[in-house]
Amino acid sequence: MNGEDAINALARTLDDLDLHLQRSDATVKRSERNRIGLLHLHALAALYIGPLFAFVGPEQLAGAAWVLIRYIPGAPESLGCLLFLGGVVLAVSTWRRSAGWEILGLCLLLTWYLTIAISFGGGLLWWLTGGFPPGTPKPAPYSHGVYLHLSSVMVIHLLTLLRIRRARRKARR
Repeated sequence: MNGEDAINALARTLDDLDLHLQRSDATVKRSERNRIGLLHLHALAALYIGPLFAFVGPEQLAGAAWVLIRYIPGAPESLGCLLFLGGVVLAVSTWRRSAGWEILGLCLLLTWYLTIAISFGGGLLWWLTGGFPPGTPKPAPYSHGVYLHLSSVMVIHLLTLLRIRRARRKARR
């Protein structure tokens, strides 16, 4: 191979490397946009559901699924405020790109989802073990699973944010 061929081969290799880096960069940017979009969606859902949950009336909390929630001070208003506050924190922090505050917002949402999941699951268990008077309607057996699923989504977002923060700190060193 002469010098010109070697230079052409090197140029092709560098062009291929450049193309690979461009594609990788585009993939990372797309993934970041998708992640941010999901966080905005969670924030908007919390901003919408929180006030609605706060106005759930006593007659709607009469079922077996709500038995544990009835013991939470100020519920359902306090839980609705918790969810709404989590949505506000997550919305603002995601818009301003503040990972620490995003983590706080996700933790507030996670607390709400776990509270609802535990209440619904506990109500179902209590009903199944005969803890309610005969004739009490059976709680929906799937409902706690919905909130456990949403809790796991919050945990995944939290772990992702923690990994991102760790990588950023490492890169600064």
